[in-house]
Amino acid sequence: MSNGVLDYLDVTIAVVGLLQGGFLCLLLRSEGVRALAANRWMMLFLCCLMLNLLADVGDTFGSDQVQDLIVLFFFPSNFVIGPAIYLYFRELSGTPDRRAWVHFVPAAVIFNLLAWLFTIDGFGAVPATNEQSVIVETVKAVCWLAIFVQAAFYIHRLWRLSETYFRQTQQQLGADRRAMRRWIAVILGGVCLIFVTVLLSRIIAFYIPEPMAMTGTGLAFVLVLFAMTYVIATRPALFVMADWPDGDAGKTASARATTPAIPATTGRAQVASPNPDDNQGDDAGDEVRDSPDAGLHGGLNGGLNGGLTGGPERATASDVRPTPLDAARSLLDDDGVERALAKLADIRARRELLLDPLVSLPKLARAVGVSPNQLSYVLNRHLGQNFFDFVNQTRIEEARAVLVLEPERTILDIALSVGFNSKSTFNLAFRKFTGETPSAVRDAALNNTAG
Repeated sequence: MSNGVLDYLDVTIAVVGLLQGGFLCLLLRSEGVRALAANRWMMLFLCCLMLNLLADVGDTFGSDQVQDLIVLFFFPSNFVIGPAIYLYFRELSGTPDRRAWVHFVPAAVIFNLLAWLFTIDGFGAVPATNEQSVIVETVKAVCWLAIFVQAAFYIHRLWRLSETYFRQTQQQLGADRRAMRRWIAVILGGVCLIFVTVLLSRIIAFYIPEPMAMTGTGLAFVLVLFAMTYVIATRPALFVMADWPDGDAGKTASARATTPAIPATTGRAQVASPNPDDNQGDDAGDEVRDSPDAGLHGGLNGGLNGGLTGGPERATASDVRPTPLDAARSLLDDDGVERALAKLADIRARRELLLDPLVSLPKLARAVGVSPNQLSYVLNRHLGQNFFDFVNQTRIEEARAVLVLEPERTILDIALSVGFNSKSTFNLAFRKFTGETPSAVRDAALNNTAG
């Protein structure tokens, strides 16, 4: 293959990849501020891939000096790819790294090392002495070795972290787990593909010209970008949202006490969960309750509590025997309960956290400032609701208002905007809390307006 054809192929691949990367960044940015905590790392990862593609264009049309500068400024970006994806996974799994800057120290070290090497003679020229030649080749070899060591390290961490994330999705209310798993599989597969392709390219470069050997890396970048773009474009749903702002958690007790408590749901008994650990009872049973039969009509803890919520006679608080959940009572005094109720009222009034598609019992507990068991105690004993009913009721209230105020929007669009991941689940929840269908509510509002 002639150099002209190879250069044309490299530039074409680079331009296609740059367009895909830019479009993908726009898609991620459009997911809003709540998703930015995680998506900022994904966009950093995409920028690093795009810098590599841009370097291919510079290598084709730039002079030796330009190519030296490309190596100096673009090569260290390879040491950002692994950390960026790792930090993205940390945000997804709900364990953000508070010292994220530590992961980018190797990139800074490599940049300074290359800058020092560049002052000797630059990569584009032949060193004047054998000693300089040895230094240059040694540093280049160390840099490439460092890339492979770092990549292997982060791939190992990513696989372990993905297991945590998959477990975390079991605690997400309304999470589309299949779409999430596909998204994570694309990311992990893409990172592994890039790693293997670059490794093979460096090995092949010992036998054929390096530009020809490295063509496959650009193609791998483009394939990864295409797969990620396809997944997001065909499934436009938030994969993550940030926790409740830390500033709210720092409010004083007096300020929280001024917020009115939420009244118990009309017609619902104030019952306790029969499950010793309501964190598991409410969250781990999510998949069971997502089905049309046991789902949003399943009541507290699904089939375990069918007699309390689904039978012809509804149990009262006096019928419920003390359970191990009462242990949370000893850790939460009356003032603590009042503060928790006030915080829940504030969260419900602001709605932001409850409209998060991936809100979970632990995440809501952190926002309230109590443990998951304590939050379950407050919800069950003082509001007569479980976690899912508390969140879904707020979502349906928001959806009902939007249905009336914005009749041009589709029901699916409204369902997604308030935190549901499917129209069927939204319809079940809507009928449960309103006794009507979304279409009936909208039609009634339109008829009243017309009349």
